[in-house]
Amino acid sequence: MDQERLLRELSEFLRIPSVSTLPAHNQDCRAAAEWVAAELRRLGCRDVQFLGSDTHPVVSGKGPDVPGAPTLIIYGHYDVQPPDPLAEWTNPPFEPTIRDGKIYGRGAADDKGQVFCLLKAIAASPRPPINFRFLIEGEEEHGSKVLFDLLKREPQRVRADVVIVADMSYVAPGWPAVYTTLRGLCYAEITVRTSRTDLHSGEYGGAAPNAHEELCRLLTRLKGEDGKINIPGFYTPVKRPSKAELAAWKKLPFTEKDFLEKRVQGKALVGLKKYSVLERLWALPTFEIHGILGGFTGEGAKTVIPAEATAKVSMRLVPNQKLATVERQLAAAVKRFAPKHVTATVRFLHGADPAQINVDRPAFKLLGEAFKEVTGRASVPARAGGSIPVVPALASAGAPVILTGIGLPDDRLHAPNEKLDLKQLWDGIEVFRRFYDLLGGAGRM
Repeated sequence: MDQERLLRELSEFLRIPSVSTLPAHNQDCRAAAEWVAAELRRLGCRDVQFLGSDTHPVVSGKGPDVPGAPTLIIYGHYDVQPPDPLAEWTNPPFEPTIRDGKIYGRGAADDKGQVFCLLKAIAASPRPPINFRFLIEGEEEHGSKVLFDLLKREPQRVRADVVIVADMSYVAPGWPAVYTTLRGLCYAEITVRTSRTDLHSGEYGGAAPNAHEELCRLLTRLKGEDGKINIPGFYTPVKRPSKAELAAWKKLPFTEKDFLEKRVQGKALVGLKKYSVLERLWALPTFEIHGILGGFTGEGAKTVIPAEATAKVSMRLVPNQKLATVERQLAAAVKRFAPKHVTATVRFLHGADPAQINVDRPAFKLLGEAFKEVTGRASVPARAGGSIPVVPALASAGAPVILTGIGLPDDRLHAPNEKLDLKQLWDGIEVFRRFYDLLGGAGRM
């Protein structure tokens, strides 16, 4: 394995600032799609196409035909999260840097580095024994609308024997995983308006309502200090994990102390204290505030009472919750909890239902064998706190969807100084190369 060459190629991919949520980066997203397409062509793929969008296309392709062999769809995404706050990066986010056996840069683990790993595993095998199909999208971090629309028009694109999604992490160093659930997502903006225009705080302060204050009060009514979400009906469909699943989680190398000190890097953990941290992360829904807009936030002073304030919020949903139901519940709760003297509205940006995966299918066992051969430990079942909106659509034709990955829990996804351990990358290339071989030897699934 020519590691020096591979790192040059990965660095080239990571330098592309393909931030899908910001229109200013539309052409960068297209450039990242071009990079993926060129890589597929180097692998000998045919019918490499850009589908659904000029700026954020799904890159589709087919590997060389292997008659009678199983077909594997490789899914991933080339878009990345915004890099803010820039001042907290040790090196610029789109100037990949290698230090201490890790590569740092936005997208290193989510998901460019993992897409790179899957593709280089194909290149590492002289004659891969399976049929490959590729769906590499450019809007996973922004709702996957292009891919959803494509699969609605052309559902046959997910017909295969197996789908693999490497966008996840080990549950702990040395503990590879396959994931049995993904939480769903409901992303929204809640806006409060108190008056027609902003007002002078000297002339009106103490009498006129303040949009920021009213918004903050509304948010605390939606979620209390104890971490309980007070949206009527929100928890009704939520079920606790089985006793067997909870017992299995206790065997994982996870401690609340390490989670707080090494991963959260804060002073305390919050949330519903009667549940373990893993239950809070994997089995309970959430309500989080991501940003508040309004009023004056520039340098210097402007004594203004804002007339409007907006909060960006999301809710992670667990099995049995439905996005459409939660959207109705949130809209009703905002209307109920907002005081009569303000106008409160909800704008839904994107979302997805939760996903449940049956990991008893043969392909999961083959992946476990590949991990054990390479790393010394087979993959263990776990739940995921994050969301990949398109997974239910990928499973719509009946193929098992393998959710796995080579990242580590401290890779700082969506945060400054995102990284990927290089040993994870080199092991991952060998794991997936071996998985392709085992899948080909098993025949049609």
